[in-house]
Amino acid sequence: MHSAAQNILRRIRSKGRGWVFTPKDFLDLGQRSNVDFILHSLVQDGTVRRISHGLYDFPRRHPKLGDLSPDRLAVAQAVARQHGDTICPTGAQAANMLGLSTQVPAKPVFATTGKAKTVNLGENQITLVPTRVPPFQKDGKGFLVLQALDYLGRDFVDGDMLRKCGQMLSSTDKTQIRKNLTRLKSPWLVDVARQLAA
Repeated sequence: MHSAAQNILRRIRSKGRGWVFTPKDFLDLGQRSNVDFILHSLVQDGTVRRISHGLYDFPRRHPKLGDLSPDRLAVAQAVARQHGDTICPTGAQAANMLGLSTQVPAKPVFATTGKAKTVNLGENQITLVPTRVPPFQKDGKGFLVLQALDYLGRDFVDGDMLRKCGQMLSSTDKTQIRKNLTRLKSPWLVDVARQLAA
């Protein structure tokens, strides 16, 4: 138990302040009941903070303000990691990032490859919504373009929009789109993707 506690604390410190985690992040270091006990002890002595059910952070600290609120993206990533899911920009975020929309989501919403979830953080909430476009690309714009177009909807996507989006795509982006056509869940978006990747 003692070595497990040291290893858990070492991992937390190595990730740095601001890291958000769940017990699952330590199951390679000990049994779940032991991990829960160790995290409870670390909360009691003020080393870590319990921010929601089964969710903790190694809080960032300000010399005058004390512990700062957890980063919303870090919270979303921890929740997704717990379930083996991935976080990606929502359609609204993708459209804004690409200059296809000026709207900025008012509330913290993240797209996930998993199920819809709401995380309560005291008076605040973080919402995870399922994406219909799998995040098939870490770099490049292929995924972002399709995520944005799916959000904007069939009625908004015309010839001018397709030309504008097509100009954003590199040959690598187009190759990635072609490779992932069968993973798209919307038939009309598959047609759009084919045109973009041609």
